[in-house]
Parts: sequence; structure tokens; C-alpha cells
Amino acid sequence: MPPAVFFDGHSSRRRDVTLRFAQRLELVATGEAGDAVLAAWPYAAIRRADGPAGALRLACLAAPALARLELRDPVAQSEIRRLCRALDGPGSVAAISACRIAAASLGAGAAIIAMIWFGMPLLANQLAAVAPNSWEGWLGDAVDPRIRTVFGAACEKPAGVAALQKMVGHLQERARLPIAPEPAVLRSGMQNAFALPGGRIYVLSGLVTKAETPDELGGILAHELGHVSHRDGLRRLIRDGGTSFLVGLLFGDVTGSGAVLMASRAVLSASYTRAAEESADAFAVTVMHGLGRPTAPMGALLQRITMPDQEGAFSLLRDHPLTVDRKRMFEADDAPGTGAELLDAAEWQALKHICDR
Repeated sequence: MPPAVFFDGHSSRRRDVTLRFAQRLELVATGEAGDAVLAAWPYAAIRRADGPAGALRLACLAAPALARLELRDPVAQSEIRRLCRALDGPGSVAAISACRIAAASLGAGAAIIAMIWFGMPLLANQLAAVAPNSWEGWLGDAVDPRIRTVFGAACEKPAGVAALQKMVGHLQERARLPIAPEPAVLRSGMQNAFALPGGRIYVLSGLVTKAETPDELGGILAHELGHVSHRDGLRRLIRDGGTSFLVGLLFGDVTGSGAVLMASRAVLSASYTRAAEESADAFAVTVMHGLGRPTAPMGALLQRITMPDQEGAFSLLRDHPLTVDRKRMFEADDAPGTGAELLDAAEWQALKHICDR
């Protein structure tokens, strides 16, 4: 057989050896005193090791850890592959690489999961607190057309629009948002209300129809103003959009298609955290009390839109859970209505009919 190169694992000395395929693979060195068997490796213990292109480099589980045998002769390589059935078994380069890949994949997966569950919420809270208001305004402006396409056009009967703006204006006196809220009633039978980053407040006409008093609807609007004040919408977008949304924020691309799609999806399918809902409820109570208006009517409206005949409908409760507990909270915090009405009777009727043709 043509010679191969052998390193015994004890020194850096390079030895030219001849292979002898006996009961074991014998590594034979030829010298003046004759042939000497430097090592005999069991075929079952021979494993593939890292090697240069074109060469087959071997290690042996029964030999020193650094011992290596390198052979380039195709015939010898073929014979090794035939006799060494566990060449790529445990301890081989292939097995070690697979283990390393699996370990790296598990590590990367764990890091991603940790980032999603712990890192992004923390980062979202910090970024939402310091982000310029202009970012939210641009994002709200970009998403507004999509929202109107999904839910319906805005109802624009002048008397109703004036009544809605008056109600939100009263709420803003106590809410004191840094950006003026922009309310709109969208023509949809669904019973819901939601806010976009930037102060856009949407009430679906189904909810207006279901409301019986200005205080009921006013409480819901005050709750949504709470989400705007606490920047919950932006926080949710950063948390759910992940790094792609963060890159958009860093480079000013808050009105790009990716941001629009994420914001729209957030409005349609995502819900706020329990803590965010409770905080928005507390905000609504503070606003209503500041105006001398009761809070129990809001709880009554929440209960009414989730009665058995409405079960399964797309209602406010889907994004605002725990209605029973919330109703009790609003009732416990209730106070007599000592302040001016949010709307008089004529204005309330104008708002109720804002979507009339």
C-alpha cells in the first residue's frame, strides 16, 4: 500500500506509514531494522476526523485523543470505508458537527424565545415612553385608510359629528392628551371601539346604536383615551412587530407597508395586556370623575353588549376581557352625576343618528 501520514498524538512528529489490513488496521513504519507496527486500530473504533480537501483523515477512539492518520490514496480510502462501518458514527466529525449544530440551534431558539417573552416587552416599554409623538401621528395617518376600508366609511352627518367632537372635547379637558384626539364613527354593525397610535379614536356604529346614554359611550371613549395617553398601541406594535418594526422606527420608516400591515393586524386581532386594560379603566374612572359624571353606565354597556344573544359577536369584550369584574369595579367607583351632561338630549340624538342617510 502507498504510505500514509501518521501522528501518534504524543508529539508533533510526522511519520510515513504503510497500512496493513489485518484483524486490525496496522500502521507500519519501515526502517533499517525492519518493519515496526506503530499502532493497531480496531476497525470499529476508527472515526472520520477533520482533514484537508482530497484527504481522508482518521482518528481512533482507542488511541490518544490527538492521534491522526491521513491518507490520500483513493484505493486505501475505499478500503477504509468498506471495513470501518462506524466511520461517521459517534465521535466522528459528522456526529460532532451534528451535535454542535443541534446545540447551536437549541441555543439560538432559546435566545429568540427569551427575546420574545422578556426582551421585547421590556424594550417596548422603554421605547414607547421616549418615542416622539410625531411617530405615532405618522403611523396613525398611514393606517387610517386601511381601517376605514375594513370597517366602513366614516359617518359624516354634520350634527352627529359636532356632537361626537363635543363629547370627546369634554373628555380631553380632563384627559389632557399631548396630542388632540381625532374621533370618528365608522359605519359598521360591530359593537367595538379602539384607538390607533397618534390619537385616532374609532367608534363603530353598532356600539353607538347599543349605547343608551352619553355617559355609557363617554366612559368607553375615556377608556380609549387612556390607551392613547399610555401609548399602549405603540407599545404593542413594538412588542408584536419585533426587530423589523424597530428597524423601521430607527430609520423613520413608520409609514412603510410593513408598519401599516402590523398596525392594522394589531387593531384587528391583538388585545392589550391585562395590566394595560386595568390602567385604561382607571384612567377612564379618573376622567369621568373629573367631569362629575358616573362610571357605572360604562359597566352597564359592557354587560349589555355581551349578553347571551350577542355571544360570539365581534364586540368590545373581545378586546376588553373580564366584563363582570370590570362592571363591579365601575359600580364600586361610581359617584353621582354632579357635573354637566356630556351632551344634551338633542345632541345625544344627533350622535345616535350620525350614520343616518
